[in-house]
Amino acid sequence: MNSAESTGSPDPVRVYLALLEAALEQQDAAVRHDALLDAEAHLRSAIATGLTAEQAIADFGTPAEIASAYSATPAGAFGRRAEGALGADQEQTTAADMWAPAAGGRLSRIPIVGIWFQPRAWTALLYFGLVGFPLATAYFVWAVTVGSLAIGTLPLILGLPLVVFLLGSARALSLFEGKVVETFLGVRMPRRTQPVEGGADSYFWRRIWCWLRDVRSWMSLGYLVGNFPVAVVNFVLIFTLTVLGVVLMLAPILDAVGVPIGVVHDADGPLQIWFMNRRVEPDADGHLWLPSGTAIPSLLIGFALMTAVLWISRGLGWIYGHVVQAIQVARPRPLPRGSGGAAQAAAA
Repeated sequence: MNSAESTGSPDPVRVYLALLEAALEQQDAAVRHDALLDAEAHLRSAIATGLTAEQAIADFGTPAEIASAYSATPAGAFGRRAEGALGADQEQTTAADMWAPAAGGRLSRIPIVGIWFQPRAWTALLYFGLVGFPLATAYFVWAVTVGSLAIGTLPLILGLPLVVFLLGSARALSLFEGKVVETFLGVRMPRRTQPVEGGADSYFWRRIWCWLRDVRSWMSLGYLVGNFPVAVVNFVLIFTLTVLGVVLMLAPILDAVGVPIGVVHDADGPLQIWFMNRRVEPDADGHLWLPSGTAIPSLLIGFALMTAVLWISRGLGWIYGHVVQAIQVARPRPLPRGSGGAAQAAAA
């Protein structure tokens, strides 16, 4: 317990962090998360070298200054200021920075159809139509398998270590999923992990207890299990609509360049094939061609369908990204009792 708490006065570092969190209110949740962890790590390190809390805070900068620096360079402002204490420059180029709405230029700002020129929409389509479903399946199988073993052996001495292992693996997989989500969906993920209470010198069982009571451990496990049925629905929806849209757009193009849309060989019995409410008749060689008058409607419907798929993918990507981000972002820790007045006074 530090001297501030032992005398009943609020911890200046905790008061500073509360003011900094308020100053960063308009920033992304992951940016706030990293900023608060970096600030606390820097200030605690400075105090450990012999500085008073007031001196460390004065050297670091006011909450308004730090918030302004993060507004200018959100990915690494704290990393540069705290480089001496933390040991490395933390600045990174994020997917959100690279795939801002203007990434596609002026064409991306065209109403409705501008979605075709937004890389974020295409990477979201790739995630939901190809990458996300296999990962969600693997996460679900792992969580259910290890979870079943943990529940079955819980009455034995092996049960508790399996529960801890399951929660630890769930947190690790959630962090990995965060990197995948940031790459494909463009939602920034935290760069820092919440330190275990007591730091690296904590007793082993104390660290385990911190993991067990951390809500993010259980939220990560719930995500691995609950995301599977959602991923199945999303995959079926996105994959089916994408295939249908591509076929409707590609068929007129193939027909225009002299490529049949299909071939029929030795069909048994009468064969009826319909395209856009028009019957398709094979020629003498069994080749199928688009009925007259269907090329332009097919192209327009396919284009409209793919446009809708891109918008759906982008919307789902925003939701998914922020759900994963919310799991990884640390919950604010309450200030010691009585610090609220001091925070207000400091803000004044």
